[in-house]
Amino acid sequence: MPKLLKIFLTIYICMLPATLFAAELDSTNYKIVGATTKGGAILETASGDYSALLEVGRISNNPRNYSTSYKMLTSPEQAFLPAVPEVSCFETTTSGSSNCTTGPTELSTGGMVAICGPSGCYDKARFEIDINGNPTDTLYAVMISTDNFSSDIRYIDGSSFWPESLSTHNLSDFLTKTDWETPDFNIQGLQTATTYYIKILALHGDFTQTQEGPFATATTSAGSVFFDLDIEDETGITAETSSPYTISFTGAYELIGGSAPTTAQDRIWIDGSTNSEGGFAIIVRGVNGGLRSNTTGQTIVSATADLNTASDGFGIQSEYIDYDTYPYLGSITATTDYSGTGNYVGIVGTTATKVYESESPVFNGRMALKVIAKPGMDKTAATDYQETMYFVLIPRF
Repeated sequence: MPKLLKIFLTIYICMLPATLFAAELDSTNYKIVGATTKGGAILETASGDYSALLEVGRISNNPRNYSTSYKMLTSPEQAFLPAVPEVSCFETTTSGSSNCTTGPTELSTGGMVAICGPSGCYDKARFEIDINGNPTDTLYAVMISTDNFSSDIRYIDGSSFWPESLSTHNLSDFLTKTDWETPDFNIQGLQTATTYYIKILALHGDFTQTQEGPFATATTSAGSVFFDLDIEDETGITAETSSPYTISFTGAYELIGGSAPTTAQDRIWIDGSTNSEGGFAIIVRGVNGGLRSNTTGQTIVSATADLNTASDGFGIQSEYIDYDTYPYLGSITATTDYSGTGNYVGIVGTTATKVYESESPVFNGRMALKVIAKPGMDKTAATDYQETMYFVLIPRF
């Protein structure tokens, strides 16, 4: 016996966000002309004195219910699904600006490099959700892949924010938009120089998980390190010079046995930057352990000492430190032995010693070291007192 349709009905159609103008919705039992439906399961009342809960059939194979921009979900339970979410931003290496709006304020002016360091993030990312009008208590899960979900299909763990396998994915990995976007980095544990794809799905009550939304992509940075030396006098804050790097005690700076400590005219200028999460350390090592003369066979031995009171000695002292300041990035400090004043110097020994360090990523680090020597009364005059120094920057990835 054919089903009858009551006159007082509500038109209620759920579909992906889009607007559909249906010229005719007919069956063998009824015909509604000029019905208008809207996306997002919005309740609409047709013209006239009737409304309807319209069911086109529990499973529809009618191609008129689909297009490239919408899909009509036609069983009654589909009417209670939340809107399919989208990715409003997914970023790792943006610079100067960002599409993310709920994260740290530095994003708006500096992009991800402002919170990850030069070239951006190498092991983490930030995404934000376009909820498409869903209620605030809607929950979301995030899928992630390195091959556009061909074979690598994982989810983001709702506690650690690391990718996890399908076997460990559960309801605890569904979070609200606010909970997802509270951490500065809500995807972690990524591989360097790798393109990632993410998609988001929504849940609002039992049995209401949506299909995944459209994907977004971002590529992580490689680990970034910049290290450079320049030789210039104390005014050389922006100087750029090429090797070979040589500092000489000549002319007015000539070393004379028994004289007071003498500072060379030129400085060792050092550039250091990195996106390494743990910052960097800069170490120094000498070949001779001091200024050695092959002619006399004597050495002005290097030591950590106050050369005002030492009989003789040789060492280096930090004179200048600068770097770009960002709340999420690090600072640079000289270690205790090299941060003295006056004629207090740190050793340039035959084993490596740490001179500078940072605890976080650094932008545009610039440092300068003075070279100070004091030859003792017992040192024979010669023109070939020299030391070879090696500086090494070690990033802490």
